[in-house]
Amino acid sequence: NMPIHEFRCLDCDYIFELLIMSKNEMDSVICPKCESSNVGKLMSVANISVDKRPNSASRRQPPVEHHTCDTGSCDTIELPGYER
Repeated sequence: NMPIHEFRCLDCDYIFELLIMSKNEMDSVICPKCESSNVGKLMSVANISVDKRPNSASRRQPPVEHHTCDTGSCDTIELPGYER
């Protein structure tokens, strides 16, 4: 895995990604847009691979229900092992 980190500039709100190979590089991150050092590290989204073969029961994607709600349209995802 490549150590790619996501940051947000706290001065201009620009979101950017950087390849960080050492703690020294992490401590010297600057915004590529406004050159501010006032940046925060964002929590990255997990990169998950799902098997898309139709008969793969152990790796099936959870069903998504589409319906209308007060704010417009909503989606509900059923997660295995979770009950409402």
